[in-house]
Amino acid sequence: MTHRRLAAAVELLRSNRRYRRYALARISSTIGTTVAPLGLAFAVVDLGGGATALGFVLMSGLLIFLAVTPAAGVLADRLPRLAIIVTCQLVCGVAQLGAAVLVLSGTATVWALAGLAVLAGAAGAFFQPAAKGLVVQLVPAGPMLVQANALLQICFNAVAIVGPGLAGLVIAESSPGVILAWDALTFLVSAAVFATLRLPPAARQERRRFPG
Repeated sequence: MTHRRLAAAVELLRSNRRYRRYALARISSTIGTTVAPLGLAFAVVDLGGGATALGFVLMSGLLIFLAVTPAAGVLADRLPRLAIIVTCQLVCGVAQLGAAVLVLSGTATVWALAGLAVLAGAAGAFFQPAAKGLVVQLVPAGPMLVQANALLQICFNAVAIVGPGLAGLVIAESSPGVILAWDALTFLVSAAVFATLRLPPAARQERRRFPG
C-alpha cells in the first residue's frame, strides 16, 4: 500500500465510526477463524485420531459451509443483515466454546468435534454474505468503498500470516483447547461489537424499500 493509500485508509478509520466498528468486529472474528483449524487438528491428534478422523472433522465444517452458502447468500439479501451477523457470531462462539470445554475437560470425541464444526460451518456460511453486504451500507460507493474493502483484505492477510504461528506457540505451551477458547472469545467479542453497530438512516430506509 502506497503512502497516499495508507493515509486514506487511516482517514477512513478516523472519520467513519461505523466502519471502524465494522472493521474491528471483522478482524476480531478473523483472528479466531484463522487459528481454529490448527487447534481443532491438534485436538483430534491428541484424541488418537489418524488422518481419517482429522479429515472427517475438518471436512465436516467445510462441506456444510459449501452446501449452505448458496441459500445463505439469498437469505442475506432478504433478512436484516445485522441480525444475521450477530446471530451467526454468537452461534460460532458457542460452538467453539463447547469444543474448548470438551477438549480441556478431556471429554471430547471425534463425533462431538465434527458436530460442532458443522454448526460453526453453517453459521459461517450465513455470516459471510451478510458481512460483505453490510459494508456497502456503511461506506459510500466509489473510491472510499474500494479503500474500505482493500484495508480489510490487508488486515485479513496479515492475520492469516501471523495467526497460525502464534497458535502453534500457544498449543506447544498449553493445549489445543486454549486455541478453541481463544476462537470462541473472538467470535463473542465480534458479536458484541456488531450488536452496538447502528446503520445510517439512509441505509435503513433502503433496506425497508428494497428488502431483496
